Amino acid sequence: MKKKLGSVLLVASLILSLTVVGCSSPKPAATPATPTGEPIGIGVVGPMTGWATVYGENVVQGVQLALDEVGGKYKDRPIKLYIEDTKAEVEVMVTKLDSLKQRDKVNIIIGPSLGHEGDAAPGWAKKNLDVLMMPGYAAPQDMTMRDRSPNIIRAGWTADQVIFNFGEFVAKDLKYKKVIVVGQDYAYPWGQAAGFKRGFLENGGQEVKTIWHPVEMLDFSSMMGQLQTMAKDYDAVMYNGGGAQVIAFWKQWEQYGMGKLYPQLLGGANIPDVPILTEVSESFEGLYSSMHYADGMDLPANKKFKEDFQKKFNKQADAIALQGYDTMKVILKGLEATEGKTEDVAALEKAILAVKVTDSPRGHFYFDEYGQAVQDIYIKQVKKVDGKLANVVVKTYKDVTQFGPYESIKDKYMSMPADGRDYPSGNLSEYTADITKYLGQSYVDDLKKNGGWK
Repeated sequence: MKKKLGSVLLVASLILSLTVVGCSSPKPAATPATPTGEPIGIGVVGPMTGWATVYGENVVQGVQLALDEVGGKYKDRPIKLYIEDTKAEVEVMVTKLDSLKQRDKVNIIIGPSLGHEGDAAPGWAKKNLDVLMMPGYAAPQDMTMRDRSPNIIRAGWTADQVIFNFGEFVAKDLKYKKVIVVGQDYAYPWGQAAGFKRGFLENGGQEVKTIWHPVEMLDFSSMMGQLQTMAKDYDAVMYNGGGAQVIAFWKQWEQYGMGKLYPQLLGGANIPDVPILTEVSESFEGLYSSMHYADGMDLPANKKFKEDFQKKFNKQADAIALQGYDTMKVILKGLEATEGKTEDVAALEKAILAVKVTDSPRGHFYFDEYGQAVQDIYIKQVKKVDGKLANVVVKTYKDVTQFGPYESIKDKYMSMPADGRDYPSGNLSEYTADITKYLGQSYVDDLKKNGGWK
């Protein structure tokens, strides 16, 4: 009887040690940690199925890697992840957020990870100030700007922040005058296009033509025909999407011989992502893009991050995984400052905002007063490294805020309408009239005097 009772107690102990929860069950699954204190629950929301799966799954894997480094716990308290699938749908995301708070009693949520999800997140956050939300990969700038809520802190990026200077680079360094931006028709690519237009048109560029396509489109044959007829009037094409669409676009770009018509294919931030580099041809070498992380960065922390990620998940780490990793690391620093207390969300927010990270795989970053990371932005070029395509840094812009070149006039910048499908205009005269209205004639005069940003 005692032996049987011991077995029962052993089974009960094992059940209590479960620490990671799958998408379909609120019960946490096991991690190597041996819990002896009350668990700390952390929710994770993102697309775990469908066209955007990589943006959810890779964030989770980055979070798990960061937890591995501390044995899956804070001191003697196990950390439980409650992982929920948004299916890339805003309505589903809101339901999952409600469940994490009400059913699982979490005070910290990592996510969301898509642009349109990010646009909707502040509305939920403002009604739930007792939950700290740290976006996984979502990049709409207004999450931490015009529509900010004090309980949203983003250790990541905004679509505009990482591309302002790329627009400047394309205009000043590559000396292009007219560029076509082709992209998926939803919030994140709109933000990227907006930031690029500002950097390009304020630094010598003359026009940015945008062409949007359905999010899940894979047949670009008619678009290639359209781009062929426009080649005589434009210097380059920038594709702005992600995942399978990038691979499909590139294959058809090659099939139609577009490289003979345009000297350069440019990329939005997600275009040369690591998984994509394994699926494209060597002709992809030379593509320029920009972001707050480059997989080819020669930093000890980045080398270790990539090695550990490869060992754990048998695949290469990317910027998406990095975002989950850094976000979890920042949360752990916040827990150290609050001695593991999560109920006082205001105290946890204050602790996290004070964090200054010096050892991230991307370099260093810290937070501004709005809860957004201030960080270096890298102009990247796809090159062969050890026989494989990788993103190599060719230029660095130091300590870029989410306001970029508008940091000293942030109030004027925020008085402008939010990024939109066709806002700001890609027509130089219309664009100039718009910034004159919001930023003032003196700002425009300085651009002309200085030949762009100083």
